[in-house]
Amino acid sequence: MIVSENTGGAAFTPCPAGTYQARCVRLIDMGTQTTDYQGETKTARKVLIAFEILDTDVRRDDGHPHVVSKRFTASLHEKAALRKTLASWRGRDFNQDELKAFNLFGVLGQTCLISLVSNTKDGKSFTNIAAIMAAPKGTTPPEGTCNEPLVHWDMAAPYWPAFATLPARVIEQIEASPEFKALTPPAGRIAVPSPIQDHARPHAAAAAPTPAPAPTAGAGSGFDDMDDDVPF
Repeated sequence: MIVSENTGGAAFTPCPAGTYQARCVRLIDMGTQTTDYQGETKTARKVLIAFEILDTDVRRDDGHPHVVSKRFTASLHEKAALRKTLASWRGRDFNQDELKAFNLFGVLGQTCLISLVSNTKDGKSFTNIAAIMAAPKGTTPPEGTCNEPLVHWDMAAPYWPAFATLPARVIEQIEASPEFKALTPPAGRIAVPSPIQDHARPHAAAAAPTPAPAPTAGAGSGFDDMDDDVPF
């Protein structure tokens, strides 16, 4: 399974390989996914994390920022890629209390350094995330960046307008999960919020359920001392 993608829903030239300042803009609960690899079928709960590249000199063909993503098994096991990635991003590993229940919502809107590598499969070029690291202390995003809306989809507290903004391929994969099949989507067309609306904070809509709040200072997220780059 290809674990990173341009998530705009159209064909664009992939982001060039390199190391860039980036911001986490999408945190998507994919539910339990089934994959086939080398003749072996596996099922695991997956989460997709996407990043907006904050380099004004590196843009898509249409002038918009590149958005790259990676899927992780939703686990903090010592060998899990998600745990290793978060430890690199936070600059430290998890303590025992965090391992019991870590609020992943806290990564949304946080900045980082992201290392991208390019490869080719079946004649198509892809940009894959090789590493995610903490940005140097005091680093701020370039002026005029951080424009992508924050999108959070959690099947434990589904916010349907945010779901409607996801790429068609991602929606199709989520809909195939047993967790989604247990939900009751609203009848009729789902209204898509304005691009300037913060999808990560669905409490702005009266009928929408409120997601788990981001960790507050002292909650042990590891991001408590990082600048809040989310425009409110």
